[in-house]
Amino acid sequence: MTPLLPVSNTEDDTRDYNLPIYGQRGEYSLSAMVKVPYFMALMDLKRVTSELKTHEEVSPSLETKYNLVELFQRNIDPDRVQKEIVEGYLKNPNKLKFFNSLTIVLLPKDGAGNIQKEFQDYPNNDPRIPYQDGNDFDAFFAADDWDHQAFGGVQFVATTSAALSRLRWDRKRVDAVAVDGQHRLKSLKLWMEGKNNELVDVEKPTRIPVIFLLLDDKVGFRCGTGSNNSGIKAIAREIFTDLNKNAREVDMATQIILDDRSIASCCVRELVTDSTCTDDDTLLPLSLLRWQEANNRFDQKYYLNSLVNLHLIVEDLLDLEPPTKEAMNKARALSFIEKASRQLGTGPQRRLEDRGVDLKEYYEKEFLDDDGDPTAPLTGIPPQFLPAATAGFKEHFAAWMLRLLRDFKPYSDLIAYARKNDLISGEFAQYRAQPKDHQFHLQKVLANLHGDRWKHLVLDQHDEAIEGIKGVRDSKGEQWAFKTIFQKAVMRLGKRLFFETPENERERLGSVDDFLKFMNRLYEHDVFRVLAPLQNENYRLWTFISVNYGSEKIKVASTSEKRILAILTLWYFASRYATSENRALSFDQENDEHVTTTEVLRYFSTKGAQAQWPAVHDHYQELFREFQKNSHLISGKSELAELSDQKQKQVAKARLQAVFDAGLRPWIAPQPVATEQEASGPTL
Repeated sequence: MTPLLPVSNTEDDTRDYNLPIYGQRGEYSLSAMVKVPYFMALMDLKRVTSELKTHEEVSPSLETKYNLVELFQRNIDPDRVQKEIVEGYLKNPNKLKFFNSLTIVLLPKDGAGNIQKEFQDYPNNDPRIPYQDGNDFDAFFAADDWDHQAFGGVQFVATTSAALSRLRWDRKRVDAVAVDGQHRLKSLKLWMEGKNNELVDVEKPTRIPVIFLLLDDKVGFRCGTGSNNSGIKAIAREIFTDLNKNAREVDMATQIILDDRSIASCCVRELVTDSTCTDDDTLLPLSLLRWQEANNRFDQKYYLNSLVNLHLIVEDLLDLEPPTKEAMNKARALSFIEKASRQLGTGPQRRLEDRGVDLKEYYEKEFLDDDGDPTAPLTGIPPQFLPAATAGFKEHFAAWMLRLLRDFKPYSDLIAYARKNDLISGEFAQYRAQPKDHQFHLQKVLANLHGDRWKHLVLDQHDEAIEGIKGVRDSKGEQWAFKTIFQKAVMRLGKRLFFETPENERERLGSVDDFLKFMNRLYEHDVFRVLAPLQNENYRLWTFISVNYGSEKIKVASTSEKRILAILTLWYFASRYATSENRALSFDQENDEHVTTTEVLRYFSTKGAQAQWPAVHDHYQELFREFQKNSHLISGKSELAELSDQKQKQVAKARLQAVFDAGLRPWIAPQPVATEQEASGPTL
């Protein structure tokens, strides 16, 4: 074979191409629309640990924004890598050691080192072959009948000889980043560092299998016309999801970000901005959410909410448990389909459709035989129907949910503070969006900009200010608004009002604005403080509802959520009842213009009230039973047996009336105090 002349003049080349890697070309091509070419090679330990990168090794920059779908592998668990893999595995002399292949994506960079969406060619990006004069093996790849491609700093040659191929890339314009196996790669790097990057003879033969994904159309890559992915990172994320679907279970936060087959995860992503450092007038800013870890709490630090908490709320509201255990049960499957269609279907008939085919019709055609018996299990909403289901969520849930999650005053106050102090897109968010390793390096950058007090100026003072909004360390107690059980109860009430209520009843039960006005009034009067007092009572307002009577700690339980929902419903419906009757609430006036809180609560205690005011009787009973169970404590006795059944009920009823009045007091105008003359009557 006659070697080709150099493709470009490399004498003045300032590029940093690595040495060639030799291996075999392959591809996954199971349909005409999708093709993923790859290059498979064996690399020695020195090349693996020096030329391949984990995501955290990509050059850090405060200017980097992270799209939600690109957060799939940002943070490596250092404890797991060091303790489990390096110490417990690689350094164990008696342990058999083998890693399966690493999967690498070549990510294009611009001249400044920033990751780009696509490969872009630039001058002199196709170095000569052979790379070294006299290297006959490398010269073999210069033959003119081989497939020679160069794209954006990547040079790839594929031969027809047993698929033998050759790969190089310009390290100034391309990062070779692990899309699968980053913990393995990190552990090898740490192991090599511990050996000062030197190998003994017994270690030198080790070779690591590596698969490089070639994501450019010049080498045959096709991603399909229906793909929503835009750019190399997004494509890599989709491949990562598929690779890890059956691997070691990832944490909940990662699943929410990754899982395109979970309706709850798809719906959560409709509530938040799709990248960090991005503000929005309707969505929840990702920069203010707790998304880096699988923790549902958001009552501390700067968090407006938690990604895991939002997922739990969406699952609760949709209430769509897949028929996994009874996946071959036809009746169970049809029941699931009916409920999913009712919750997420669109149009007058609430249909879930894919290209005009209804989900029920699809199930009957594809999952049942001619006799109507199941031939395959239904384990959830089929993937092709998920876009329609997500659209249904946006239509029926997202708008009112976002109003409650943003416009309730404690949340709007937090957002206002964040905007005023540039926390959503400024250095605060830029720093917090980085992987931990990047944060370590960027601390020097921020110290140079702000001095030794950079952490207080950029981060801590804002955490403290937002914790002030949350009532952290406040003598009045923290705000219920930032407690998960309270927010879940609020959202359940929202579903009852804005999803389950028929259209002809919406005006009577109130709009989202009406509900927010009610909630904000109670918030401003400190009704929603965990330690809110209760007038003329020994125990605080929320004691026995969701706070323990002895320790005054929150009772985190489903029963607490139910009781919070119960009292919120009774309070709100009492205000709407007065409005519907065109009368004002009062503590002591019962006439054409006023209705007493005692009369309203007495009415809500009847089963007949539920016809117009959903669940009020059930909620009354929920609270009444709890207060009766604790009536001995309320009345200062040590044992429940010290009170007769009648006395228990009297104490419970009085307690419930006091709690009911506490939530309505902000809505009742104080009566003017009578003068001494008015009190004694007219002078004769």
